[in-house]
Amino acid sequence: MTPINRQAVDAIFVEWAGDASLGQVNQNISTETALANADFQSLLTVFADLLRTAGSEPRSCWETACRRHKLKGPQIPPAQCPKVLGRVKTLEEHADAIAKASDGALTLPEAMGMLMKYKGALDVMDLETFLFEAPLGKYDLVWATFDAAHPDNSPFPSLPPTRLGIRCALGLGHLRDDDSLILLCWHHVESGSPPLHRPTVADAEAYEYYQPCPKASHPWGLTRPLPSNLDGISPQPEVVMREPTSRGLHLPFEVI
Repeated sequence: MTPINRQAVDAIFVEWAGDASLGQVNQNISTETALANADFQSLLTVFADLLRTAGSEPRSCWETACRRHKLKGPQIPPAQCPKVLGRVKTLEEHADAIAKASDGALTLPEAMGMLMKYKGALDVMDLETFLFEAPLGKYDLVWATFDAAHPDNSPFPSLPPTRLGIRCALGLGHLRDDDSLILLCWHHVESGSPPLHRPTVADAEAYEYYQPCPKASHPWGLTRPLPSNLDGISPQPEVVMREPTSRGLHLPFEVI
């Protein structure tokens, strides 16, 4: 980096170091292990340029720079990709996705009611069309977990069966204790086989509950269990990908 860019970036990192949320981002940047040197340098250079020219506050500049460097982590070779992936959303968030996929046929409350009605069911009847059309993510990029020991199976049976345990294991600190959760699993190939990448600090943007996997050679990322981890839950595998389709969604889905 040029001296002027380095000075601009260093000044922000010093400022962030004392912030409860951005301090973790600051630490993540210093411990990043998955980004290639050229991509890491590009990320920091774009960040510095935005700081000097965009007129936005630093966090916004960082998030913009990150969005230009998504999915730069190492790709898992297709032959080594898990067959089944899973992710957790709030019930309301996925109900909203279904309501939008229904093109006006369902309201948000109706979609939430149908998800509750068909939780644990193998036959979802009048929800099926909308369920398999609703996006699995929200902003094109999807974070997912899997069972490293049994990559053909759902990852959820090996996780705690409670909202607190699920949130803790997957590092979902942005969710509230009273959020109802929906657990979604899908078959990777049937959902389009988007390339799976190890997450990087750029994929995480300013998410304070993420931290880089310390081993540069590790094939995928690992979640950071929340500080409430009294049971000693182990970090779980995590990958990022472009938005897959819901065609390979497994039934039944769970609501907790």
